Amino acid sequence: MSRDLQRLRETWRALGEDDPLWAILSQPDKRGGHWNQEEFFAAGESEIAGLELHCAQLGLPHERRRALDFGCGIGRLTRALATRYAEVIGVDISPSMLAQARQLNAGVANVRFVENAQTRLDFIAAASIDLVYSVITLHHIPAALQCSYVREFLRVLAPGGLAVFQFASGYARGWRGLGYRLLPNRLLAPLRRHVHASRVAAELHVVAESAIAAIVAAAGRRILQGVDVDCAGAGFRSRLLFVG
Repeated sequence: MSRDLQRLRETWRALGEDDPLWAILSQPDKRGGHWNQEEFFAAGESEIAGLELHCAQLGLPHERRRALDFGCGIGRLTRALATRYAEVIGVDISPSMLAQARQLNAGVANVRFVENAQTRLDFIAAASIDLVYSVITLHHIPAALQCSYVREFLRVLAPGGLAVFQFASGYARGWRGLGYRLLPNRLLAPLRRHVHASRVAAELHVVAESAIAAIVAAAGRRILQGVDVDCAGAGFRSRLLFVG
């Protein structure tokens, strides 16, 4: 395991032990275990219902055999996808998140959760996934690793499939964006730990959309739609891409 992957694994293991629901959906008023589980999973159902509208507009994916939820956490979106796909694979790097995912979704027969701390998704065959979905995940991963995972998304994507993923494409204007642009994560980490009263802090990393577009083109795929979203937090610009 590379040093970057080891650091990611340890950070998200700790976040999964301390306050997993807030670590995934970091609303200020939910800090300290204040998320209601039913409300939390309902938010996942609402998000996937919105995704379904985009899928209908694009006419993709053509099949509903297998979906991949990359960065699944405790299975908020995995569970919602399971009502729409024959099989859903939830992938995460955090053993503590996955332990809770398996417990909380024990009654959902068509999901499985896989711990992956590699740069590839070798346990998934090429061209075997009809929907790849990943949000609020990639921007926590160093840029080179993000690019590796996007290549894997496109490798496993089936003909007629759809890959939908979000990443931080740049920095917002203003003092906050300038601060994130100038200060490395190692200097920002103590401030984040203090603000969130947490023993660890998730990092944020930017990848230029042009770099992602080059990966998509090299895989023989097309960006069908790009949407500005507010996922990476204040100080960052974030994009949601639909690739087919």
